Amino acid sequence: MTDFLPSGVSCARVDDTFGPHAGSCRGGFDFTLLFEETILILLPLGLVVLALPLRGRFLLEKARKVSDASHLAILKLSSWAMLAALQLAMLILWTSPTAVTTRTTVATSAVSLVSTLGIAVFSYIEHRHTVRPSTLLGLFLLCTLLFDIAHTRTLWLRALDWSGRILATVSTAAAAVKATVLVLEAISKRRFLQPEYRVCPPEATSGIFNRSFFIWLNPLFRSGFSQVLDIDHLFVLDKHLEAAYCRRLFLTAKGKFTGKSPHRLHLTAFGVLKWPVIQTIFPRACLTALVFCQPFLINRTIRLSQEAITNETTQAGYGLIGAYLLVYTGIAVSMGQYQHRTFRTITMLRGGLISLIYSKTSTLQLKNVDPAASMTLMSADMERIVQGWQTMHEIWSNLAEVGIAIFLLEQQLGVACVVPVVVSLVSLFGSMFAMSFIMSRQAMWLEAIEKRISATAAMLSSIKGIKMCGLGETLLNSLQNLRVDELRISKRFRRLIIWNMVFAYLTQVFAPVITFTVFSVRARDTDDKTLDTARVFTSLSLFALLSEPLSSLVMSLVTFLGAAGSFARIQQFLGSDECFDTRVFNKSPPSSSSSSSSSNSTRGGEDDESAIILQDADAGWEPASAEKPAQLRGLTLHLPRHKLSIVIGPVGCGKSTLVQTLLGELPALAGSIRFGTGFHSVAYCAQSAWHMNGTVREAIVGVEAAFEANWYDRVVCACALKQDFGELPAGDASRIGSGGIALSGGQSQRIALARAVYARRDLVILDDVLSGLDTTTENHIFHSLLGPQGLFRVLHATVILVSSSTKRVPFADYIVHIGADGRVAEQGTFVELNNTGGYVSSLSLPKADWSHVSPGQGGDRSNRVSEGSINPHTSDVAIPELSKEMSSDGTAVSSPDGDDKEGDGMSRRTGDVQIYLYYVRSVGWWATILFTLAISGFVFSVSFPTVWVKWWAASNETDPNGRLGYWLGIYAMLGGVAIICLFLSCWQMIITMVPRSGEKFHFELLKTVLSAPISFFVTTDTGVTLNRFSQDLQLIDMELPVAALNTFTTFILCIAQMALIGVGSVYAAVSFPIVLLALYVVQWFYLRTSRQLRLLDIEAKAPLYSLFEESLSGLATIRAFGWQESLENKNRALLDRSQRPFYLLFAVQRWLTLVLDLIVAAVAVMLVVLVVQLRGTVSAGGVGLALLGVIQFSQSIKLLVTYWTMLETHIGSVARVRSFTETTAPEDQPGEKYLPPPGWPASGAIEIKNLTASYGGDNLVLKDLSLSIAAGDKIGICGRTGSGKTSLVMTLFRLVDLQGGSILIDGVDIATVPRQEVRRRLCSVPQQPFLLKGSVRLNADPMGTASDEAILHALECAQLSRLVSDKGGLGADIDDLNLSSGQRQLLGLARALLRPSSILVLDEATSSIDARTDDLVQRVIRKKFPGHTIIAVAHRLDTILDFDKVAVLEAGRLVEFDSPYALLEMPGSAFSRLYHAAATREGEDGDDDLEVVA
Repeated sequence: MTDFLPSGVSCARVDDTFGPHAGSCRGGFDFTLLFEETILILLPLGLVVLALPLRGRFLLEKARKVSDASHLAILKLSSWAMLAALQLAMLILWTSPTAVTTRTTVATSAVSLVSTLGIAVFSYIEHRHTVRPSTLLGLFLLCTLLFDIAHTRTLWLRALDWSGRILATVSTAAAAVKATVLVLEAISKRRFLQPEYRVCPPEATSGIFNRSFFIWLNPLFRSGFSQVLDIDHLFVLDKHLEAAYCRRLFLTAKGKFTGKSPHRLHLTAFGVLKWPVIQTIFPRACLTALVFCQPFLINRTIRLSQEAITNETTQAGYGLIGAYLLVYTGIAVSMGQYQHRTFRTITMLRGGLISLIYSKTSTLQLKNVDPAASMTLMSADMERIVQGWQTMHEIWSNLAEVGIAIFLLEQQLGVACVVPVVVSLVSLFGSMFAMSFIMSRQAMWLEAIEKRISATAAMLSSIKGIKMCGLGETLLNSLQNLRVDELRISKRFRRLIIWNMVFAYLTQVFAPVITFTVFSVRARDTDDKTLDTARVFTSLSLFALLSEPLSSLVMSLVTFLGAAGSFARIQQFLGSDECFDTRVFNKSPPSSSSSSSSSNSTRGGEDDESAIILQDADAGWEPASAEKPAQLRGLTLHLPRHKLSIVIGPVGCGKSTLVQTLLGELPALAGSIRFGTGFHSVAYCAQSAWHMNGTVREAIVGVEAAFEANWYDRVVCACALKQDFGELPAGDASRIGSGGIALSGGQSQRIALARAVYARRDLVILDDVLSGLDTTTENHIFHSLLGPQGLFRVLHATVILVSSSTKRVPFADYIVHIGADGRVAEQGTFVELNNTGGYVSSLSLPKADWSHVSPGQGGDRSNRVSEGSINPHTSDVAIPELSKEMSSDGTAVSSPDGDDKEGDGMSRRTGDVQIYLYYVRSVGWWATILFTLAISGFVFSVSFPTVWVKWWAASNETDPNGRLGYWLGIYAMLGGVAIICLFLSCWQMIITMVPRSGEKFHFELLKTVLSAPISFFVTTDTGVTLNRFSQDLQLIDMELPVAALNTFTTFILCIAQMALIGVGSVYAAVSFPIVLLALYVVQWFYLRTSRQLRLLDIEAKAPLYSLFEESLSGLATIRAFGWQESLENKNRALLDRSQRPFYLLFAVQRWLTLVLDLIVAAVAVMLVVLVVQLRGTVSAGGVGLALLGVIQFSQSIKLLVTYWTMLETHIGSVARVRSFTETTAPEDQPGEKYLPPPGWPASGAIEIKNLTASYGGDNLVLKDLSLSIAAGDKIGICGRTGSGKTSLVMTLFRLVDLQGGSILIDGVDIATVPRQEVRRRLCSVPQQPFLLKGSVRLNADPMGTASDEAILHALECAQLSRLVSDKGGLGADIDDLNLSSGQRQLLGLARALLRPSSILVLDEATSSIDARTDDLVQRVIRKKFPGHTIIAVAHRLDTILDFDKVAVLEAGRLVEFDSPYALLEMPGSAFSRLYHAAATREGEDGDDDLEVVA
């Protein structure tokens, strides 16, 4: 009825009804006044007023965050007061007799006035107690401002007299003031915050509008555009994204993810992060609602274009323009917020899971430690979880969208809508069938990745030994084969991806074909409505909205199931067995050192006199059984307090096993282990020294201890490091490299020993730490630490020294001899055992001589430390002094020379077109061309049908349902071609091109690493290099090809859709250059930052990986010192550093999505404006074609720029590979091309002339050294630790660069021979033999040239055959043997026995084995290498007395070279001094060993 009411009084009656439409009043395009007052004014006010008390009470309990001197608060209150004044004026005006009101007008004005006063108070509270502008007020003001504008418009339209105009004017002024308030409430308060809150990141201090449009990222974009970004340039993390917070969240639910179900961890993650997950649902639901407004808008727009031009239709057109603006802007904002909240959740998940993984590693049993497993969980599995959780909300929302699309299709096509349902179900079930295999095949792939990474990590940790043994080519082939196997296994998973992709497109391609077929045939047979233009394009838009969520649902399920599989793997890791400490500690508080003796005398108890008591203890690496008894059996020991106890025994008897048992790494299988009072703090020095990458000083001071200069100097002097500091390029600030690779064996061991001394612990356990030292250095260290005035004695430390040598037995307070059967053969004091007739007495050792003066180290005086100057319980929780390579947040920065920052700054920001050509060349031009043709065919076949159905609909206007076979046949043919082309393109890219590039890039990386000089490994963290083999290759394998596939597809698709829009509206086509220019500017501006963030993301993960690898390799040392918590803190700091580019990369991608959506919104609004203004000049079909093109183009252009930017960022991995392979200088020089004959070296003669060498730079390690070694000569190399012995050996193997002079072997200058060839032709046994991942056979004969019989014979000669046979023979895994350091050296000897060469080089090859085994080894060497030239670096000088000559080195110079006996007879010779210094102190090597060599 209201539509026919006249104006004036009748409109006043209409305004007093709810409406909401005001009928014909005010042009027929307005709400009633009552509706506006109740719904647009009172309802928002009521909701806010209800929320104010709760929010206000919550805020008043919080601390004040804004300083008092805030002018912004005064401006806000003034604006609110002005608004209240205007509302008071409105109330007065409404109460005047002339005002035309409704039944709620006066009440609404009064409520508005009172509410404004209350909101003003709340605004002040919110201003003082929060760091960001109020979200509640921002949303309220925005919504009510829009409503006020509509209300003000109504007041102006009904203003028929002066009072109405005054009301409208005041309302306009109130709206303007409210707009001012809105602006003031949205202003950031950062500059007014109190100092402690100004460090908050910009996002935390930004208001709702700033965050909705990602304005807070603009400063980052400006920085990235104008300069090279570093992590310190990035915003700090929000407190809810910090690793510590995320870890706490997961720890609260720790017990919930251990169980039989493999999905407990996944479910727990949802429970822990339930609020971030729930908060994402609302913007995703809004996105769905807004997206499905599009077909209604299209339908209404097409109908509008067909209607007559009247005032009413024009008003409707304006409303339609507003609707397009709101819908498309809403899509942009809701999409951005939905995705941003999703990635915030993912960042929290990543922080929590990585923290849990690292925490778990600190509790693992040593036998279960595998750095590659943890690395794979952190990299490959975490990437899959990130991908899976990106789309988790798509699963429920896509299901809802499919249902809505089907319902709307039913409205358009009736019963024919069943067809797309059937097609969708076929597609879905086909995909579900493939999904049933996804988790198992992904697990197989990840296991293959883990195997390759594990082998790569093992190679990097032993790179020096691998190079010395000439196994570079062997490792190259072995690891490349692992890579090929990995890619072969991955193809089974990749086929599933292709299968799913084809099924995902079935609905998009065939659903319209079959549905239109059913509809048209039914219409023809029943003379029902035919396909007209509006129905066709509305249906096509709905098909687009059906196929997109359906394909998204399929792919989301694939990635989500992949994430579930990775969650299961992480859960399995978190549930693995932990180290079980069976030791029992005395709970009583420790007595002070000064009162310990009197305290002991008063107690007189066994526990007080003994530091450690073992009672009938059994221990071993595996559970004991009748067939395999425990390695250590029936141990009963009483190790005295504050004394030196020495443990001796033959190789393999279980000495190191005893050490691990005392450390709690191995549980007591039987019996008990009890520790006396005050022995919770332990210092441990392993047989193979463990170091973290850093400076020498950092290695000595350790993780927790504070730097004390005086104490540090004493420790350095006691460990004979002063002279080494003088020889190192930067003294104790020199970096030692990963695992201490830059150090010699002796230096590495002494620095590790210095760390144990510096820690000042009550209990010190030393596992054969003096074996690799020369006699003079060993004497100095022993007496400086364990002499009467030694540091350990003054500290009242209890020291347990495990030794393969027996020369220090007379100096021990207590001696434990373990027999070959793993039982205690004898124990007691030296005097007691020397009189029992046992093993110790058989050694005929002299009594201890405590007199010692250290030459060159400042004498005894520098090491005599008064007891009062040393506090054994000094706090060790201070932070170490920062080195120059420490970042501002206290985390170590790897690779000081910027190894992982390839290329110049401009290339990091702008990229390089050549990278794409480099990638194309890696996959092959023909493969690329075939892929391009297939993709182009696919795009044409899915785009042209839109034009085809337009022609069909136009034909139906003149010939309804005519020539159906023709129209439908071509339509179906195009669909079939599309599917075939899609399959071909996906197969070509994913099955053919990716494995080809994967093999090539891995080979190039591996070849570059194996060809790099030793200096590269000194300056580059292992984690950085390992990151290339994990993260970079992971991106190249999966992310990059998918991005390339999608980028090219959507690029061609966008061209086709732009053509469709242009065909539909020529005027719209005019805007394309502007749109394309805008897109180019956006990506140009965006890419400079996003590319750098991707590189920073990759680079920031390297220190994280390094810490994992270092922590796992030194787990026993870390747990002994109790550094777990400190290293967890360091891990969290590195993780936070890694999270910054990780999170911000996602954030800038959301900025890009928002900007692209806004550009699409601009195109859509411009198009509908043209439709409204040009009605009558454009056809309905053209409008439908253009609007459908806009919907499809809006999706495609976003995807294009998104995929393009993803491609640009992922191509950074290829750039890193290319830069690494091109800029990493190989160790081989251009002149090293001569290939000697196959039999070289035939005789083994070596001539060294004026040799000068260095590790790089000016620091010479060998100086003008000349030697002449005849064929078959046996030469001993000796000298103090650090004198250049190992450097000489490394120079011989071309690991150290020659700065001058030459080395000739059989007349061939080795400087002209490729280095790998030199190493293959020589035979070496390094001091620390390496183990390859694999079988015993592989480790004994890496080159695969020997028969099994020869290998078994070599193992028998090395005393290892029984151990190997007990573990399963040559096929047994080398890790299952649990070889001690001595047994590893014996394996190195067996390896040498199988290498054909006339030259054998022994670098302290027997330093970790006992004297009697050493005697057997020496006999084997002399028997098996009778005519060989032998060069032996030796600290046990008795082993080289029967050699032809001895070379004595000092500070890199040759000081003596003659036969050993000639040098011994030479008065004052350096060799004589070394030998006699050793002979006077080495009881066990006295007469016994001299008889052996005689």
